[in-house]
Amino acid sequence: MTKIRLGILLHCLWGGTAVAQPVVFWFNDPVGPDETVMVTGADLDQITSATVTQMTGLSDRGTGRETTIPILQSNPLSLKFVIPKDFSPGLYRFALRHAEGSIDGRINLPTLYWRQGDLGDHASPDGWLQVFGRNIVRDAGRAHLWLIGQENPRRIDAPLVKGDMWRGIFRIPKDVRPGRYALRLTNGDGGESESVDAGILTVQTPQGPAQQQYDVRAYGANGDGRFDNTRAIKATIDAAKEAGGGTVYFPRGRYFVSGMISIPPGVKLRGERTDLVNLLWPDFESLPAALIHGTSRFSIEDLTIYASNHPHVISGGFQFGEQQAPGAGEIAIRRVRIRASAFFGLMEPDAALRRMNDFQRIYAAAAPDSIRLSGDRIEVTDCDVLGSGHSLRLFKASNAVITGNILTNGRYGSYSLVGSRQIIFENNTVTSADLQGTGGGITTLSKSVSASENIFIGGNTFKAIYGHDREAMTTDGPGGYYFGHARSTMPDRLSLQDRANPYPAALDWTDAAVMVVNGRGTGQYARLKARDGKPGDLSITLDRPLAVALDETSEITVTQAQQNYLVVGNSFEDTGVAAQAYGTAVGHVIAGNRSNRTSGFAAFGLSYEQFQPVWRTQFLGNHILEGNVYRAGPERAIFSNEASILVRGNQTATSANRPPMVQAIVIRGNRLDQDAHIEIKGFAPASPGVRDVIIEDNITGSSREGLIIDRGVSWWIARKNEERRIQK
Repeated sequence: MTKIRLGILLHCLWGGTAVAQPVVFWFNDPVGPDETVMVTGADLDQITSATVTQMTGLSDRGTGRETTIPILQSNPLSLKFVIPKDFSPGLYRFALRHAEGSIDGRINLPTLYWRQGDLGDHASPDGWLQVFGRNIVRDAGRAHLWLIGQENPRRIDAPLVKGDMWRGIFRIPKDVRPGRYALRLTNGDGGESESVDAGILTVQTPQGPAQQQYDVRAYGANGDGRFDNTRAIKATIDAAKEAGGGTVYFPRGRYFVSGMISIPPGVKLRGERTDLVNLLWPDFESLPAALIHGTSRFSIEDLTIYASNHPHVISGGFQFGEQQAPGAGEIAIRRVRIRASAFFGLMEPDAALRRMNDFQRIYAAAAPDSIRLSGDRIEVTDCDVLGSGHSLRLFKASNAVITGNILTNGRYGSYSLVGSRQIIFENNTVTSADLQGTGGGITTLSKSVSASENIFIGGNTFKAIYGHDREAMTTDGPGGYYFGHARSTMPDRLSLQDRANPYPAALDWTDAAVMVVNGRGTGQYARLKARDGKPGDLSITLDRPLAVALDETSEITVTQAQQNYLVVGNSFEDTGVAAQAYGTAVGHVIAGNRSNRTSGFAAFGLSYEQFQPVWRTQFLGNHILEGNVYRAGPERAIFSNEASILVRGNQTATSANRPPMVQAIVIRGNRLDQDAHIEIKGFAPASPGVRDVIIEDNITGSSREGLIIDRGVSWWIARKNEERRIQK
């Protein structure tokens, strides 16, 4: 009873202090001199003055003086100010003063989204560790990642291999002893006093692969392209399995296979060289589950796969259908070429149609996957993939590296990253070999998925995509769990006041996004840790305490989390939308991308079978070259239109005091050469669908539209934009 009373007392004190003083939830960076900072929070209309100081962690940087600055816009949920023009690029400290004190914040320090090592959540001596987020490396010559041992506090410097604003790649020294280390990171625009906590890293020695090699010819295989090698390959794999693992080796040849190859844990299939070894499958009358299947700890390297009427080509980590196998993961596909087409040869139209109909009947996604993988520590590198349907599907994958591949989608095909976390998708070429093939993206389209987060899409080329919606990189996932009023019962616990969604997006709510979208506490974000009670009397536990208590005015949405996507430095050509957030989005950055004959870059807050907001999303330094685009974009009925950087809050409510669909957007430093414009629409003046937008330092060339901001957008600011218009 004493604990219960103490809890009630703490709750009352917490709720009271939260109401009394302003609180900051988020502010945007990176920013430089003469650029605008947006601060979101609660009770910010109580702020009476603001100052900014250039931080002087390095003796040759900055002035260190505190400068009073005007507040450009202020309301209870946000305020904006500008970094003084005469400051140097670097780190800044701001102070927001109110009657009870002040709130401080430090701008351009590293904001960590996630870490990923060569061993997934861990790293090895002489291995790599990548750190993702904002302001990770601002000065490569001065940036440092330090490892501090828990037993021996000696500081160890992990050298920077390369880095930029969004990522740093560091090398773990090879003489580092296995153990647990605290990490400190400085981005180079400050000394040790401006380093940040980067978490705890476990360094461990990787387990070496089994060294035994088993030549398939020793077990009866013949690479003449005619002999059926199915039994011989199985016998070779069984020998490796019985020995505890090893490499099944294919010397130069063409190996005919008539059935599915199953790879047990600890076994590798390796060819002499990709262009010297072919595995050949015939047309199947009755399709097996896959051509090559395994659940965990296997790899396929240096060979080519040919197939005609085929199922999934390589499947790893699945048990039945979409069910992940226990212990799924540690799967690598390296230097594998796939040429699999169910439409080879002089096929008559009715035969092609029957085969397409068969695929739609058999596969939930209307076509087979060339590579489909699930589990932890996934690698697909330097592969050249062409199949009848989808080039790549990652399902509930984590710590995946997908790099250096050519991913070619077939009929109705796409690529998809479903319900995954900590994914590096880099330096790939994504295209289509069929006019009905499309692009793809990141989704939560599964009844067993509640979140997708921490994904880097960088340095890829997306081109020649003409089918379906033509989306090169989109996010997707309709539905949710709850939209309605909620009250705080504890700092990390909410009581739901309304009915839950009778048709939830997934059965398990764990890890879903909890977003306070209206009333007291608007702008707070957490993840769902647990759900208790029964319909009509539900409560949820959050993964973190809320800074501001929710009351009878507060409304929340509980929907699939889509958080921390970095879409950086990609090239898009002849596609529909280049990159967009469609539905729920938190913390995304779309930066430094090039677009040619696409519909551009977009963010959509939607009622997508559930209230799905877009928050804290930034479009920075993108370049639209030619925006003259045909049948691409949100209005597919329009044959030809301009490209755009488009933000839409598809507000359906027309009454006052309804929550906005989109909050806290930054559009800065973009260049739109021709036939392209910036467009922001919130639709409902009584209840704006979009609030708090910065449009700054953008250059727009010849355009029929220019800058479009409708009356459904509130608390926006446009500064230092250059715009040229042409006659309509």
